Amino acid sequence: MQEEIEIFETNDQAPSGKKEFNILYVDDETSNLRIFRMGFKRFYNVYTVDNGFEAIEVLRSNDIHLIISDQKMPEMTGTELLERTIDEFPDVVRIILTGFADIEAIVQAINKCGIYRYITKPYDQGEMKFTLDKALEGHKLKREKAQLVDKLARANEELEEKVRERTSELEEVNQHLTSGLMYAKRIQQSLLPKEETLTNAFSDHFVIYNPMNHVGGDFYWYSEEKSSRNDLQLLAVIDCMGHGVPGALLSIFGESQLEQIVNDKRVFHTDSILSMMDEGVLDKLAADNKETSETMDGSIIVIDRKNKKLEFSGAKLDLIYFKDGEMNRIRGTKMSLGSVWDEKLTFERHQFDLEGITEVYLFSDGLQDQVSDKMGKKFGSKQLFELMQALHADPMAEQKAKIMDQWNEWRGDTMQVDDITLIGIRI
Repeated sequence: MQEEIEIFETNDQAPSGKKEFNILYVDDETSNLRIFRMGFKRFYNVYTVDNGFEAIEVLRSNDIHLIISDQKMPEMTGTELLERTIDEFPDVVRIILTGFADIEAIVQAINKCGIYRYITKPYDQGEMKFTLDKALEGHKLKREKAQLVDKLARANEELEEKVRERTSELEEVNQHLTSGLMYAKRIQQSLLPKEETLTNAFSDHFVIYNPMNHVGGDFYWYSEEKSSRNDLQLLAVIDCMGHGVPGALLSIFGESQLEQIVNDKRVFHTDSILSMMDEGVLDKLAADNKETSETMDGSIIVIDRKNKKLEFSGAKLDLIYFKDGEMNRIRGTKMSLGSVWDEKLTFERHQFDLEGITEVYLFSDGLQDQVSDKMGKKFGSKQLFELMQALHADPMAEQKAKIMDQWNEWRGDTMQVDDITLIGIRI
């Protein structure tokens, strides 16, 4: 039986502002429903039912953002309920609550139900609140990201339609095209890590991010996992095939893949992340066309603060780090994501002790590929690495300025030939 949500509360309990999220809690024990509702009704709109069949009716009648289900229930178990919700309610965050050591049920929930997390009974209310807030924040970001992607796709379609319809009005088309690209640029940059986030993560760092055509196929990504067991920082640079709007759309797909693999599926090893991205590119983008060119190069690191380790894997992109003043170059695997059909790609996982490592650099190949107007040759990796060797001990902001000064002097009046991403962090 569904228990009614309590809308009015005493003044000392009511939170400031309107409650944003709707949570459904399913448990066959009435006392557990009452305890959960009393503990969390101040923060969310809480719906409670005591069986899976009524839970599905609540989902159909209300905009539920997150469902928590007890595992051991008569008629329909928690995993059976959550599995039934996948097709009809794909965007709902799913959490399983178990009070017994049923490993097979947990494995089933992870493999079939797309759960965000499983929680054991009895739960700590503070830890439960933290988990719910983090899950709902991710749900909100996914919705906002989907809206941004839809706007970007519509903007691109509108621009292409105007080009087809107004071939004789080149000046007007160019104005609309430029306006659309600037709008697309704002959308793409909104998906990148905020500067405040990187500053909180790395007190001294720099980011060089310079798409060739306002938007492009390069992007960088950051996430972290902080819990009683983990203190991880994940940083990636991805170089997608193509430039402009096509490259930007592919980069949004790549960013979405990283979010799902790391933050939804809880995968934290660099080689596994790249392997799953490779599978995602082939499955989602190249399923009907084995001659596809939608490939990605990438490099990703995991900084394990708790165990004082640095982990790296690359797909055609390398890692540079300095330890005790000496520069080290670790090469990525020489295959792009989505480039091989007939075999599953594996990527080497490099792991180092964090002690003694001072600076770390991730980068695409755009800066190195720039051709000089005077020399007629590329800037090259050698020149970039010599700059890193000479500048690595300087403040990161000064390194960025000096690298860009030398790069601009090198290219002169030559147009930029590729998207550019270079990130430096001080550990």
